[in-house]
Amino acid sequence: MTSVIDLWRDEPLRFDPERLADMYIELGEAQAQDAVERMLHDLDFTLRRIKGLRRAERYGCLSRSCERISDIATELGLSSLARVTRDVAITAACGDETALSATMSRLERVANRSLKIVSGLHDMSG
Repeated sequence: MTSVIDLWRDEPLRFDPERLADMYIELGEAQAQDAVERMLHDLDFTLRRIKGLRRAERYGCLSRSCERISDIATELGLSSLARVTRDVAITAACGDETALSATMSRLERVANRSLKIVSGLHDMSG
């Protein structure tokens, strides 16, 4: 008999608010708000770009874009987003279509939730 396994799709997000707080302390409120706004825009743009690169099967560019997202996510304290983008880069490099599809879906879920967190905090500060 074959069993059907229901995979858990809702994982807890890891967020390090100290990274964001440090940025505000280091840059000051006005410059930090501008920096966060630019980073959020860059994240959104690059996440949309990744989808196109996936469709075009440009896995080298996809991996580099994931590294960019991971760097920005780390600066913002979005540990889960940084981790998932590294996983997408690894699966793209391996050429495993099934794993890439799964990690891309995971990236979309984690990215949406992560961006809401930082946007909410950013809105509260401004």
